[in-house]
Amino acid sequence: MKRVVKHELIEVIVPAGSTATRYQLPDAQNLRNVQTWGIQIYYDLLVPFSIINGTPTITKADSLLSFLTLENYAGRQFDKQSPINKYQTIEHNLTEVAGVPASIQEKDFKSFVGQKINFPKSYIDTVTPINNTGAKDKVFLISIYYTDQFEDFSRTSFSNKK
Repeated sequence: MKRVVKHELIEVIVPAGSTATRYQLPDAQNLRNVQTWGIQIYYDLLVPFSIINGTPTITKADSLLSFLTLENYAGRQFDKQSPINKYQTIEHNLTEVAGVPASIQEKDFKSFVGQKINFPKSYIDTVTPINNTGAKDKVFLISIYYTDQFEDFSRTSFSNKK
């Protein structure tokens, strides 16, 4: 039976004035014990604000100094300190030519093969604290693509039955 890949948008909050260099991923109920198929991470030129609570996203400069570590439920870090640029699969063309707006292009999509990620044990490290001296927080905005092995699609429009 084919599975429908779902999407969950999560944010990792960087509090205003924070001097931390490690930020835990949240414990999202929909992402517990699911099979992961892809991750995308956004910065301010692509998605300036989080739809979850309107918080500004990190800058591209912030993203260049940030690294993601993913841990599975067995306690193993199977993706350790990967530059988060690896997961920025949408590229923003910064040049504007003759008044034509800059373009956004999809590039190599970083996919998984159904790993079960323990998100609350996974985290983002930064080389230096995020430059966040203003009065507002910032967020790492992350899309997770997953399937839920226990969901029954027999009563949905995705079923092949007639």
